[in-house]
Amino acid sequence: MRSSNLLVSVLFAVSSFALPSLSDGRYKTTLNEQTTLNDGAIFWEKATSKKGMVFEIGKKKSGDDKSKNCDVVVTTTKEDFGLDVNWPLGNSDWKGSSTDVQSTAAITRYALHSSSFPRFDFVLEFTNTVNYNYHFYDQTGDSYQVNTYDEGNHYVRFNSAKPTILFVTGS
Repeated sequence: MRSSNLLVSVLFAVSSFALPSLSDGRYKTTLNEQTTLNDGAIFWEKATSKKGMVFEIGKKKSGDDKSKNCDVVVTTTKEDFGLDVNWPLGNSDWKGSSTDVQSTAAITRYALHSSSFPRFDFVLEFTNTVNYNYHFYDQTGDSYQVNTYDEGNHYVRFNSAKPTILFVTGS
């Protein structure tokens, strides 16, 4: 009896966190509206872009990643993909990904903004729900590989003359 009451409570709580849909098919996130990039809490790894530029990939050091509480639930089978996107440089507010990006790439939200870190001009932050080896392509044609071994928030610090992300692949 007690477990069925708990199940009803959990189902009610989950259903009450449904995301409002925006007119362009994206979902507005309700948790962690603005990114909170704390450099000391992130493990950074150096990498090299397709065009030979140094960039860094980040993942939170501890298990306190609040992205696990993200309101979006994506059910997907893992298949290789390539998707056109238009993620322009903006502020550090999370932007909900389009329905297509959520269901195909398992990326629920992103933020592309100027960086406050020395050596890097921009930061791409994203939250994934399925482990993929992603490649993010900017307007210059350069790409930044991020192999996600777990779900949650991931970070990319990079330099680019044209940082808008136009294409994402995953395998």
